[in-house]
Parts: sequence; structure tokens; C-alpha cells
Amino acid sequence: MPFYNALYTDSDEGYGAQCVYKLRNEEASHHTNVSVVGIDHPNSPTRSSRSNTLLSTRDQKRLSLQTVQSRSFQKGDSPFGATPQQKGYKVFHPGVYEYSFEIALDATSPETIDLPLGSVKWILEALVERAGTFKSNLHGSKEVIVVRAPDANSLEQVEPIAISRQWEDQLHYDIVISGKLLAIGSKIPIAFKLTPLAKVQCHRIKVYITENIEYFCKDKRVTRKDAQRKILLLEKQAGKPMSKDYDSSSVRIVAGGELAPDQRERARALAQRRREQQANRDHVPVEPLPEPTENLLGDLDLGLEHLIGQTEIEMEVQLPTCDAMRKTKSRNLAPDTTWKNIQVHHWIKVSTIVV
Repeated sequence: MPFYNALYTDSDEGYGAQCVYKLRNEEASHHTNVSVVGIDHPNSPTRSSRSNTLLSTRDQKRLSLQTVQSRSFQKGDSPFGATPQQKGYKVFHPGVYEYSFEIALDATSPETIDLPLGSVKWILEALVERAGTFKSNLHGSKEVIVVRAPDANSLEQVEPIAISRQWEDQLHYDIVISGKLLAIGSKIPIAFKLTPLAKVQCHRIKVYITENIEYFCKDKRVTRKDAQRKILLLEKQAGKPMSKDYDSSSVRIVAGGELAPDQRERARALAQRRREQQANRDHVPVEPLPEPTENLLGDLDLGLEHLIGQTEIEMEVQLPTCDAMRKTKSRNLAPDTTWKNIQVHHWIKVSTIVV
């Protein structure tokens, strides 16, 4: 992207495309490639006064001789001296010159990746070609971090992942994850529907994210696969409050689930009365109540019909943020990538302890 070229036809009218500059000890001036506001000719008083503040004594003497020297003009010559096109260069006086620009990246291009055995980096380079045989050109470079943002119209953001399974004729579960495309630092909406088919106990639910990294080289003839990394995002344990490590996440019981202490007392009292009534009818000793246990599905062992049903849980699971990854290296996550030499994929895994 050429910002200024002395050989362009409008090179004497400004300092290039979209240039905003401020000369030393001067007020800010705004110029574009089509604006000529603020450009003074060499012979104008304002240009002379500006030159006196910016040029050395030797340059001032040389310019003063040029302004009073008489010369004949040929066809096409400028009475104000040679143009940048004729000279092949233009003087940029001391100051700050800013150029605004945008670069469109192809949608298939990878984002910035920094992995132990491979990386993708974007480098912004700038070149200033200076006039003069013994003056070297100026070259600078800076790394630019490129982040892939989810497309607002992408179906992967709203298309859910649904899982429906049954565990050993004891428990039927449905898990729905809202969306396949998630940004680092965002929250994963997960909905659980647990239907007990027998007297089962669910003591814990854990949500993990796993990361798989593969490297390829020599036209994919050589492959290396890193060990799978597993990061615990959330753990919900029956009968215990959420750990402070998961304060950014949330768990909400929509239906069923654990009973509050007062609800448990009332349920156990009702179950005790029913057992006494049944024992009186059958003329047998009263069967004792089972010991209280912590169960995410509720007190199913009391045998009360209104306690036997589906348990619905909604979670907002926090993915590691950039700040969290900087503080704890073990929680680092790379973006999903399918590049010719590097491939990174992630999976959400849910683990439950059921007896």
C-alpha cells in the first residue's frame, strides 16, 4: 500500500493518502491526497518563516540564493522550482506524519497462533525510501495480533448440540449445548434433563473442555500429536455450595433436584407417617427411613411420588478469559485452527458420578 510516491501526479499537493501531520512547533494540519490546504510555495512568506525554524543555517543560505537567482523557464517548468516528480523526492520536514488505513483479510486466513511447536504470526512492515546515494532506506516491522471474531449471522452460533443417552437402564439424560461456536472468555449455556428410571444417586457433575493439537510438516508426511489437555470448567457437587473458583459460572435448578433443609424435613416426616400407616395395616414393624444422602436428583429413596420425576438443571459455564490464562498457564487455550501445518480442536465433556 503506497502512501506517498514522489512520481505520482499529485505528489506536490500533500504528503500522501489520508495523511494527518503536525510539524515541529506548528499547529496540526490535515491533508489527504486530494487536499491542497496549507501547502505553501517556496517563495511565499509563510514558507520562508517556516523554513527558518526548521532548516539549518547552511540550508537557509542555499535556499535564499535559489530564491533570488534569475533563470529562464522552459515549457512545462514551474516558476516555483522543480516538482517532486522532476526531483524524484520530496522533503518531509521534522514532525509527526500519521497515515490511516484498513486492510481486509481473507476469511480463510488463520488467526494469530502461538503454540510450543508452531506458530502463525502477522507482521506489519513499513518502508521509507530516502533520496541520496549514501542514505539508507528506513525499514520497520511490528507484530499484529489477529483474532477471529464469530460471524453474527453464522448458524453455528445458534445451532445447538443435543445428546440423548441412557445409562444401564438406571438413568436417562438429555444434554443440550446452545451453539457450536464460542469465543474465548464467553460462557457456554448447557441444559441437563435427568430422568431416573430406578432409585439412583447422582453425587457430582463436572464440565471439562479438552484441547487436541496436531502438527504437520513435509507435506503432512510427518505428524506429531500432543497429549490431550483437559481443563475443568465447573464442578457441581450434591449438598455443597459452588466453589469460589467457579464464581463466574452459574447453576440453576429449574425442576426437581435437591431439597432445601426445611423441604427435606417435611418430606421425611410425610414418608414416616406413610410407613407407619402401612405398618398398621399390615400389622408389621415400621420400616425405618433411610439415612439422608446428598443426591442431585432429590430424595428418591423416600418413595414419595411427587419426588420421583425429572431434574432439570441450567448452567452458564465460564470459559477461561484472557486475564485468567495470563495468570494461570495451565488454563491456556488456543483458538480452533485448521491450518496446513497446525490443527487445534476442542471438545466439551460432561462427567457425572452416579450410583
